[in-house]
Amino acid sequence: MSWWKKVLHFFTPLSSAEFPNPLKEDMETVRARNKKGQYVADDPTTPDINEAYTQVPKKRGRPRKKK
Repeated sequence: MSWWKKVLHFFTPLSSAEFPNPLKEDMETVRARNKKGQYVADDPTTPDINEAYTQVPKKRGRPRKKK
């Protein structure tokens, strides 16, 4: 890539297809739980929706100290 193309790429706005979706990348699929902490079963009357699993944000760990 030439330096002029790099300059143009820097100043031109990104299209919506090129934007990374932070919510999609940082989500994790886990089993759904009710208020008591028990697993929630999938409802067989809704075949297109899975109630047994939910999307939650990933937990980010702390970086470890180097000795």
